[in-house]
Amino acid sequence: MNVNAQGKVTVSPSVTTRHYWRGIMVSNTANFEMDLAYTNNNFTFGAWGGYAFDNTYSEFDFHVGYKFNDHFNIAVWDLFANRDRASIDDYNYLDLDRATTNHLIDASFNFYFTEKFPLSLSVSTMLYGRDLDENGDQNYSTYVEFGYPVTIGGEKISLFAGLNAFEDQVYGESFGFVNIGATATREIKITDSFSLNAWAKVAINPQAETANLILGIGF
Repeated sequence: MNVNAQGKVTVSPSVTTRHYWRGIMVSNTANFEMDLAYTNNNFTFGAWGGYAFDNTYSEFDFHVGYKFNDHFNIAVWDLFANRDRASIDDYNYLDLDRATTNHLIDASFNFYFTEKFPLSLSVSTMLYGRDLDENGDQNYSTYVEFGYPVTIGGEKISLFAGLNAFEDQVYGESFGFVNIGATATREIKITDSFSLNAWAKVAINPQAETANLILGIGF
């Protein structure tokens, strides 16, 4: 099989104090996370994994994405994480029956405005899998997030506000904001050819009435 020489493989390991996702505290302990991705022109295919240091959480996801232009891209993730803090090995990876599968297909549409107005908008919907309502029907939980970058005192900070789009969803019981905060990032130069990417996130979930400070380092 011929592979375009322009293709690029990236390995992105990181360590975080907690795994926090769309207003949900997925793992309340330190985690090791890694993304292995192949990008060729506008297409990306990758695998992402997250594992708690105390073995209370593990996750393995595949993802694909396509960048149409600088203002619009789409991504589809196959999320496979442990439920109810049970071992992820208790679930059959090949079980794709909607009623019993541990898979969750999540599609995101991401919009970016202009450099003069760098607002971003992401709309993500769970299309298939273990996002079911009380009747066993697909719930289509939908999360919408607005983002805006600013620079304060020379530091790059990303402001974000995410909301639960419908009632009785994974992210919250009612329509409204479930994830509001800011992420500050800083590059820590170790050598001329090696640096660390450190970040700190402050996140508040108004519906759950929780607040968190999450720290992370990318290698």
